[in-house]
Amino acid sequence: MDKEKTSAPENPQKPKKSFKLLLIGGAGLAVILLIAGVAAFFFLSSSSPDSPEEASFMGKIKGMVSGGEKKPETSATAIHKMDPFLVNLADPGQLRYLRVTLHVETPLKGEEYEKRLPQLRDSVLSILSSKYFKDILTSEGKNVLREEIKEKMNQLLVEMKVRNIYFTEFVIQ
Repeated sequence: MDKEKTSAPENPQKPKKSFKLLLIGGAGLAVILLIAGVAAFFFLSSSSPDSPEEASFMGKIKGMVSGGEKKPETSATAIHKMDPFLVNLADPGQLRYLRVTLHVETPLKGEEYEKRLPQLRDSVLSILSSKYFKDILTSEGKNVLREEIKEKMNQLLVEMKVRNIYFTEFVIQ
């Protein structure tokens, strides 16, 4: 009996484990770099720095990333909280109340806002108490009210101008 035994080697060549580890490690590194890049993008594109120093620092960083020097923003603002307003609305035959708390955004310069605060509050009270429920019920109505308050305050303020009005409480009952 002439049979040749051709047996396969017991340990065929398997890919080496070090190659697999290198491949997995490279993929992991690529994922980490991708996450770091996304995080850096969101960090550098944030538009609300906490302090003027941070704004200047962030402007320089953004300038380096974009390839050019960016001028730091010089338009710093202050946000003033006004005490809440509670007024009767102008609806005839119905007792409706409006409670509003608002914040006023102005440039940092000057003390005029504090000096004119009684006049500003009086003007806001006059505007709010002249409104009808249907006028301020919708978001469009609130935006119109916001602009009206802003315009009236800017008529009273000489040295500074109101940039924006923020409603932080708006309750109609």
